[in-house]
Amino acid sequence: MSALNRRGSPYPHRYKYPEQRKVLIDLVVFRNLMDRVEVVDRHGYSAQMIQAAHAVFFWTGWRASEILGRKAVGYRVDCPLCFPKGVKRGAINASCSTCGGTGRITVIGRPHPGIVREDIEYRDGFLLVRSVDQNVLKHGKREEPYFMHESQPYVNTIKAQWEGTPPGKRLFPISRITFWRICKAIDPKFTMHFYRHNRTTELSGDEEVSLNEICSQLGVTPQTAADYMARAGRFAKKLGEHMRKKYGSVPSLTAVEELEAAARKLEGDPGRAEELKELRAFIASLSQTYTATEVK
Repeated sequence: MSALNRRGSPYPHRYKYPEQRKVLIDLVVFRNLMDRVEVVDRHGYSAQMIQAAHAVFFWTGWRASEILGRKAVGYRVDCPLCFPKGVKRGAINASCSTCGGTGRITVIGRPHPGIVREDIEYRDGFLLVRSVDQNVLKHGKREEPYFMHESQPYVNTIKAQWEGTPPGKRLFPISRITFWRICKAIDPKFTMHFYRHNRTTELSGDEEVSLNEICSQLGVTPQTAADYMARAGRFAKKLGEHMRKKYGSVPSLTAVEELEAAARKLEGDPGRAEELKELRAFIASLSQTYTATEVK
């Protein structure tokens, strides 16, 4: 199958090492990857530029095209006349003037400049990196810059690369395939897309980060962000905590029954009548609490 036809394929064979998508890249792992940049074949590019690009991938989680840029890309899709949206796929119209009876058409994806010097601003110790509006791909939306403080690991490499980039020029003048080869030299099971999956998974599992914040930073649709949040178990955990708060302090029927049995033992002892009275009152209050909670 050609690379053209595999573009956007959701099937597992697109990932040669799918188990890598389950491993979070923490700072320890990231430092090990960055150390290897110094010793691998970088195809003539400086270690600073490669490390700076990796740092942008690591901290932002943006798409490769949004960081490195791309030329106009052609890819194959279903013919919209033969297979309208929402209509069950049927026979191909052999006389279709749009696809010529093949059922498929070539769509040209617009070129993307990647990050250029003017997309970054330094302000009060922060690097503001912009990839907004038309620079966001795949139906995503991002209207605000991403803030990276210079105290964060390897942000200084991004700042140095930005300061050495001429006006109007790309921050990382390297092709995606060459950068991919450098990633493979660093670790055969590693690609730049793992950074995006890593950041998305981390943010999706953080209860302090809202759905809108995830969409804004990563440039994904709410549906995609919600899928990642569900995969991270965030909804299940929140529901479990809600149920614990709601029902965790409510006694079970077994506990009430045990108290009833203890009360029956006291009924035959006249000297413990006062104790029996207090126990009966306590049982009544527990029963009311259980019934009220159950009704809610």
